[in-house]
Amino acid sequence: MKNKKRITLIIVLLIAVLTASFGILYGHKLRNEDMKRAGESGAEQQLGSEENMRDAGAGPESGAGMDDAADKDGKKSDADGGPLATLFFASDYQYEEGFDEPSVTLANILKAAKADGKKIDKVIICGDYTNDDVLHDYQLSPDESIEEIRRVVSEECPGINTGSGNAGGSGKDILFVQGNHDRMTEQITPTGLYEFDDYLIYVLNTEEDFPWKQGKTSGCLDKVRRSSAAMKESFDELIQKGETRPVFIAGHVPLHFTARTSSRHTTGDNLYSSLIFNVVNDAAKSLDIVYLFGHDHSKGWDCYLGGSSVYLAKGDDILIPVFSEEEVNTDDYSKETLNFTYMNAGYVGYYMNCANSEYVNGGEGYHAADETLTGTVFEIYKGKIVITRYDADGKHVLGHDGEGDPYKGGIDEGLIPASCYSGHMGSPQTLQVK
Repeated sequence: MKNKKRITLIIVLLIAVLTASFGILYGHKLRNEDMKRAGESGAEQQLGSEENMRDAGAGPESGAGMDDAADKDGKKSDADGGPLATLFFASDYQYEEGFDEPSVTLANILKAAKADGKKIDKVIICGDYTNDDVLHDYQLSPDESIEEIRRVVSEECPGINTGSGNAGGSGKDILFVQGNHDRMTEQITPTGLYEFDDYLIYVLNTEEDFPWKQGKTSGCLDKVRRSSAAMKESFDELIQKGETRPVFIAGHVPLHFTARTSSRHTTGDNLYSSLIFNVVNDAAKSLDIVYLFGHDHSKGWDCYLGGSSVYLAKGDDILIPVFSEEEVNTDDYSKETLNFTYMNAGYVGYYMNCANSEYVNGGEGYHAADETLTGTVFEIYKGKIVITRYDADGKHVLGHDGEGDPYKGGIDEGLIPASCYSGHMGSPQTLQVK
């Protein structure tokens, strides 16, 4: 009997010990699962909070009064409602009789942008700083005009470093692209990719990289082949490493077809532009790209795209010259769909739909599309870019309605159909980017 009681007691004690051990283990398991769920919930809440902060700072109208913040990489964020960076583009700083001095025009456009609350921290000028009817093949020094531009910018945008030298020197806040009038000097920023915290700029100069008069001048095809290959190599590297910053291509010569490329003119101006276009359009499947140009501010070449205000959005059609190596010009073009934003930077010297002599004589019968002198501001935020074009009086349309070119009685009539004319595009426009 005593043995039975002893056995029973031992069994009871064992059950008690096992029960206690199970309770401890189960309690630990519950606490671990609770902690895991709490961690996941906290991570989700933190992610949501970060996304809300990004959303709050996603536009110029949001997040006013918030303190400046920095992201995990130490870069300035837009949580304060302001942009990460603000860029100003313009081109063709050239004096012409009948127009204001370009220094006056540039200053007035910058004043208009400032009056609209823009705080510009980078200036890019897309070529041509002199104006001569004969010496327009890379002969004249741009340096005097460049120093004048530096002075105007320092007065209107006092926070910008406008010191002398190219992008690698002390004047890194202002970049100068070579135009067809400009001799290559130390003031011109060399062709290539320049990286900044929140964006990239690819400078595409003229003489050795993307010239004018491509059909008429020997050696141009090899130059464009070489420069397009170098551009592709740069973009391929960006794509491979997963680049998310927007890329601004600052060029002078445009990509699109005009009568200037055709047999109705003599130079085959941008005859080989398809080589550049194909690289850019393919890269833009992965990168956010904006291509800016100048150059076409006389004889109405761009009337069908809006004249002095050209803007084509991603998804729009663009006409690209189709060339033959045996011909100096072409009347053939292909209609391509853009994977990137394409626009003129804005002319600050002069714009006319005729030759200089005809303009001086009154330019009667040559008024078509837009003739306004402008510059363009890009505000870069996380996830978007806001683009605003300005003239001396304030905001200006990004893209004007297209019309036929009145030069020489309608030089592109029967060459470019009205179905290819551009439509109106207001200002500002917002690009959604990575």
